[in-house]
Amino acid sequence: MLKALIGNLKGLWSLVVGLSVTGRFLLSPRRTVHYPRQVVDPEILESYRGPLELTPGADDPGETRCISCQICVRACPGHCLTVTKGANGKAPSVYKYDFTLCCLCAACVENCPTGAIRFSNKVYMVAASREALHLDLLKDLNERAEILRGAAASDALAIGDAQSAQTAILSPSGEPPRGPASPSEGAPA
Repeated sequence: MLKALIGNLKGLWSLVVGLSVTGRFLLSPRRTVHYPRQVVDPEILESYRGPLELTPGADDPGETRCISCQICVRACPGHCLTVTKGANGKAPSVYKYDFTLCCLCAACVENCPTGAIRFSNKVYMVAASREALHLDLLKDLNERAEILRGAAASDALAIGDAQSAQTAILSPSGEPPRGPASPSEGAPA
């Protein structure tokens, strides 16, 4: 009988402790947002751990800092990274990332000697299949670089600096981009 009473008192104490925690958080401000009516504040996104992305190089946003040393691959407990050395032996030719296997532990980010990988702040990432979460980080880096180059060209055109606009539009090799010069050139007849 005494053991049952002690057990009941411990259970009651556990209930009181749980309700006090609930009560504290009930009165604190909300930390979530009601999507899509609200969006996450940018200062919160700075500490968000989204899927990995390659860090752009200092000189060219389309170049990676990665030296294909494979330290990130060896450090990853989920075996979600695949890095293949390129023809020049330094920059990778393949950098694949399987987000379905990643536990976001940061072992790869912390062990990278050049700071070539980081967590993104892609908080609104959605996929319809598992294959869509098998990411090519080099392709993603090049897409982000093209967006930056396009924004730089737009900014330069907005202020009327034709030389800066031409420089911003040029690809990393210094040649103009391929494709039709105007929308009418690429349209079918």
